[in-house]
Amino acid sequence: MLRPGREEDGPGIAEVYLATWRSHGSDLLRRSDSQEDKEAVEEVKQNLGSQALKEQADRFAAFLRSKQRLFVVAEAEPDFSGCESHLCGFISYGRSFTREGFGEVMQLYVHPGYQRRGLGTRLLHEAWQDLCRQEWASLGSHVWCTKGNPANRVYEQVGWARTGKEKCLSPTLSNEPVEVEEYQAPAG
Repeated sequence: MLRPGREEDGPGIAEVYLATWRSHGSDLLRRSDSQEDKEAVEEVKQNLGSQALKEQADRFAAFLRSKQRLFVVAEAEPDFSGCESHLCGFISYGRSFTREGFGEVMQLYVHPGYQRRGLGTRLLHEAWQDLCRQEWASLGSHVWCTKGNPANRVYEQVGWARTGKEKCLSPTLSNEPVEVEEYQAPAG
């Protein structure tokens, strides 16, 4: 089930975020198989324990509270054992920081246990529909993605195209800059 994110979702969003980093850190950082790059990825993974969970939960709760970013979250259905539903994915978006008149997808993460089921596409469609209704995104929508990340296919499959623009960003969980490339949504 998809729904708007709430402040109390901060810990669940942080869980999805960190689980994805633990599982796909080399893709998120676009590291090679060299020993040096493997060590850099392992260093990031080692720093993703309970302290990182608390910091990221607080960070996401602050984004939700301030409404600086909008969130759509995906809840997994309760399982047969009676466990409560939990978050299995999220997308955050808002006004673009780099392009006036555009909306920007800031993050799209799906828990590794729920990937390759169309959930990322559903989250993207939900956010994209909302972006199309926002006055501050009247010129369109875009996203900066880790260059070469296989997960970028989610944007391509729904018609978003590379613009040819590239830059480097430093992710929250890494001290190493990462090359990113811009994708833009087709005109609505």
